[in-house]
Amino acid sequence: MQIIKAVIFDLDGTLIDSLDTYNLAFNRIVRRYQLKPIDIREMADFLNQFLSLEQLLTQLYSSLSPDQIKSFMAEMKTEFIALSKDHITLQPHVKEVLQTLKVQGMKIGVATGRMSKGDSKWRDLKNLEIDWLIDVVVTGGETKPKPDPASLLKCTQELGISLTECIFVGDSRADVIAGKSAGVPVIAVSTGVASRDQLAQEMPDYMMDSLALLPEHIMNLNQD
Repeated sequence: MQIIKAVIFDLDGTLIDSLDTYNLAFNRIVRRYQLKPIDIREMADFLNQFLSLEQLLTQLYSSLSPDQIKSFMAEMKTEFIALSKDHITLQPHVKEVLQTLKVQGMKIGVATGRMSKGDSKWRDLKNLEIDWLIDVVVTGGETKPKPDPASLLKCTQELGISLTECIFVGDSRADVIAGKSAGVPVIAVSTGVASRDQLAQEMPDYMMDSLALLPEHIMNLNQD
């Protein structure tokens, strides 16, 4: 195995805890349309099926017209951004882990299914004061979203490393599928939308219950 030179992370559920915020924003808009809200476990299950917001709305609310779905998505984006700064938090140990990885000489990338582009893709990273620890962010708005491997491939290119010189860390089935499709070793963390059993079914290379274990794991890999 080649020396690991970079770690690529998924964003939501892996580096940041945004599920509550997403569900809150979603249900606020749902109530405006006089539709039935969903609970957070239902939301996690839907996201673990790697459905887009448009697909989710189509599946849940057949009464919505295409124009209403388009309006809902625009309102949802505005609501989520408004809630983000005060509600989204870092997952446990994230800042310490990123700092340790940088001390170890790692490049750090983020490959997210979010559709944002430009400066907006850095918004939550800046709000949570970890943007300075991240070298590259690639979104589903710039490439095909996961489980397609395109965001990972683009991330490795922008980091200037080969697929065999990095590890991908994610919390969902889509993350594991994307990493395996790209040919990148995958660490699945049970901190997001998928349960440990659901992640295990996709056969990641490694599984962790906490990101705190990551730096030592990579150090051990580089010593083998």
